[in-house]
Amino acid sequence: MNKPIRIVIADDHDLVRQGIRGFLETHADLAIVGEAGDAASAVSLCREQGPDVALVDLVMPGGGIEATRAIRAASPKTAVVLLTSFEDVQQIVAAVQAGALSCLLKDVDADALADALRKAAQGEAVLHPRIAARLMDAMRRGVEPGSDVLRSLSQRERETLALVAEGLSNQMIAERLGIGEKTVKTHVSNVLGKLNVSDRTQAAVYAWRSGMKQREQP
Repeated sequence: MNKPIRIVIADDHDLVRQGIRGFLETHADLAIVGEAGDAASAVSLCREQGPDVALVDLVMPGGGIEATRAIRAASPKTAVVLLTSFEDVQQIVAAVQAGALSCLLKDVDADALADALRKAAQGEAVLHPRIAARLMDAMRRGVEPGSDVLRSLSQRERETLALVAEGLSNQMIAERLGIGEKTVKTHVSNVLGKLNVSDRTQAAVYAWRSGMKQREQP
């Protein structure tokens, strides 16, 4: 009998991890060797266990994309399958560039998930049909990866991101926009969440790469 496929599950929601584990453990050829609730723990676990596959949530503390990159560096033989709730072209492209082999939406059928993990262990990539459709649509329309994410930002959030990219502090941004510093903190937090980055520096890099070099006017 072949050895079971060793899997690490990384998601910051306990119920999600429990649900995935409960289903996967019904398959004799799939073995859960560890769980993690954030990027750092996932990387550490993969370094220790060297699993065949790491099933990683795209949006979790530390960032799924950063986790993917670090896991691939710490355990090169581990294939990363990302789970996401968002059909975001830019994020999917960034995930693949970071080393993700497959990307699935969280509404994926349970059997399809198990099959994707088996394929990942063999080095075969799987894209959720809707993600594949979004990528193809973006290619046909010539849409630059990242535009979907930028469109998801409110006008105020875009202004805040542009000022973060200029290196301004929250206090300086508040003065520039004529709003309270607490409001700025809220905008910054929302921007980081939507861009799936963990700090202001990464947000600034994103803004510059996207061509947002100056503050947008209201």
